Amino acid sequence: MALTLEERQPRTEMQITSIDLGDSESVITAEGNMGEYGRVYASYHLSYNQDGTGGTYTAQGRGYVDKDTMASGTAVGVWRRDGVLIIMDELVNINDGSQNLGRITVNPLERTMTMDVYVLS
Repeated sequence: MALTLEERQPRTEMQITSIDLGDSESVITAEGNMGEYGRVYASYHLSYNQDGTGGTYTAQGRGYVDKDTMASGTAVGVWRRDGVLIIMDELVNINDGSQNLGRITVNPLERTMTMDVYVLS
């Protein structure tokens, strides 16, 4: 069985609002407009591998679509460094039962997170 990827939405950019660096974990928070999820706020908890060049992470996100509608998502993934960039690959469970596969590129110099999100089916 082949995996078919369909874009959930066009490439999106979020703004990094903070980076909290730690010895064993760092936390990145971001916000932005995310298509069908509306105004999104997210936190990414990155744990380091032994040499500090990558690791695993968990994430929580909330999307505010309108005054009556909110979406909630949880994610797990792996990350690695590519120069100053951080590349994050993730699986996301949304509260409506849908799932996404995502790739995030974090650029600390620009304070941005570029997101490519695909429907996982």
